[in-house]
Amino acid sequence: MSPLDPTGQLAALMRSELASLRRLQSAKRPTARIAGLSAAEPDLAHLLALRLKAIDPHDPRRAHQAVRIYLESVLLAELGPDLMRDPLFALMVDDVHEQMNSDPELAGALAEAASVLLSGKG
Repeated sequence: MSPLDPTGQLAALMRSELASLRRLQSAKRPTARIAGLSAAEPDLAHLLALRLKAIDPHDPRRAHQAVRIYLESVLLAELGPDLMRDPLFALMVDDVHEQMNSDPELAGALAEAASVLLSGKG
């Protein structure tokens, strides 16, 4: 049996999430929800879109901010929206983002994610 490669698994998850985001963009469904959310929970996909549009187009850290917002959304969808009220949530997102950027394969996936997120399509 081969050992589990968490980096490869995370890269595969990012590719899967990007593919989902592309499908949502091409379908132009503004009410699409992030996988796993019930109709009663806040529409995190809509909040994601609003927050991405609010990023200053001239901000040199625009790609970094877009990926961070995306990571927040994914973590909230997976771990529950109540986590947003945890004062340590922002630190956790920073740590996850830093860890992902430290891996060359994931850094490439993050750059691709930023491009998709900021493309304005959909």
